[in-house]
Amino acid sequence: MHTYTLTLCSSFLLVLTFLTSLTAAETAFTDTATGVRLKELCFVEGVRDNQLHGVGVVTGLSGTGDKGTAAVKLLQSFVAKNMLRVSTTDLSSKNIALVAITAKLPPFMKKGAELTATISSIGDATSLKGGYLMQTLLVGADGNVYAAAQGSLSVGGFGNAGPGLAPTGTSHTNIETIALLENGAIVETELPVDLTIGQELRLALKNPDFVTASRVAHAVRQNLSHLESLIDDNTILLTAHDAATVGLLFDKQPSNNALVTLIAELEALRVTPDIPARIVINERTGTIVVGADVRISPAAVSHGGLSLQVRSRREITADPNNPRERIEEMVWNDQVSGGRRLNGKPAGVDVDSESIPGTLSVLDGTTVKDISNALNALGARPRDVIAIFQALHRAGALHAEVVVM
Repeated sequence: MHTYTLTLCSSFLLVLTFLTSLTAAETAFTDTATGVRLKELCFVEGVRDNQLHGVGVVTGLSGTGDKGTAAVKLLQSFVAKNMLRVSTTDLSSKNIALVAITAKLPPFMKKGAELTATISSIGDATSLKGGYLMQTLLVGADGNVYAAAQGSLSVGGFGNAGPGLAPTGTSHTNIETIALLENGAIVETELPVDLTIGQELRLALKNPDFVTASRVAHAVRQNLSHLESLIDDNTILLTAHDAATVGLLFDKQPSNNALVTLIAELEALRVTPDIPARIVINERTGTIVVGADVRISPAAVSHGGLSLQVRSRREITADPNNPRERIEEMVWNDQVSGGRRLNGKPAGVDVDSESIPGTLSVLDGTTVKDISNALNALGARPRDVIAIFQALHRAGALHAEVVVM
């Protein structure tokens, strides 16, 4: 998979990123030089991260803590665990805050491994800078405790940014009610992980797609003899269950050691994934990302005062072979780039030298480059391009999914 970046009308801010995929024969989909590793396309079903959460108290704040009593009451219960009786009045302070703690527990993490947690204020604290999280138990979705978090918080940089981080005169300020606890959560309970479901190893696609699933199954099938030798010549029955799952069913349960070796070999296989025809639009930044398979059927477009900026004209020049003779030819000039002469008629648009602002212009894009040429010829700015794409999609002339961020 290759990525190309093209600036649409260099004076504009619109950047089109073209994501293209190879379209060779099926055997080329497993080309080791061009494909994507299965490690990036799939994961072993059942091998996944697990979310942990908890509610705790941050102390040591410099008058930026909660003004309410919820944090004080929780702190009182912490103190009571140490066999101390302290009233809420005695603990009244703006130096504590009630916070939520979240973390991810990756698979195969052992007891004593360290995790990074995110701490966010629940109450009305204005900053967690300089705070210290008191020991808090982190539980999973099943309600069991899997880790304990405790330690100093890091809010990150704040204040004026350096000259390399922001334009002159601007300020960079972090959100100080969210902090990180770097390696401050310790795993207390290991999460059991099964590599197989019964006697089947299932590869789950991160982005389900029937074409990609078929290519993954084909890549595995090509290497089936080698893969079977890794598990003591165990027979493998390969099945593509659906757009998201490719299963390897064993006639007898392999050992964990054999499964680890097999999965390592599977992850190294390469496949070219199928990429859907899609246009992603970010209206806030004026950025448009266009997939390589996007196509536009011939359509007449009129948008505001836009008109074709590529002009055709007849030009008479001397014949290089006979200076006394004259040659008449049709040439084109791109008015957007200051009259730059083009080598030929640009693809993707019907050039009409009589085009005036607001008239209909015919777009016909069989490739992303043609579409780009057509939009360049119209002198379209980001907002114009967004409106044109959306209108073409509604008209049924744009053959792609339009995603607005």
